[in-house]
Amino acid sequence: MNSSQLLYKISNLQYSIRMKEAEYTKALKAKDETNKELNTAAIASLKEDLATTIKEFNSIPAQNIDDTAKENKKPKKWWQTFFPLKTETNTK
Repeated sequence: MNSSQLLYKISNLQYSIRMKEAEYTKALKAKDETNKELNTAAIASLKEDLATTIKEFNSIPAQNIDDTAKENKKPKKWWQTFFPLKTETNTK
């Protein structure tokens, strides 16, 4: 999986954990022991999956940011080469 897929999976797991915790709270208020146990087991499983996914994401090497910054620079327009305009940063 690439980094964006892993981030999506992490986000989805975090959401699932929050929903299971809400279901656990409802079961706790209703004093429903079977649902409490099921939700506790589901939360533990989801947290384990989340931990392994985070480790997998952290093991991906970072890309060189300087390369992307150079690609995003806009080239000078044709008229800027003939008429250099002074800006506030280069007026000295």
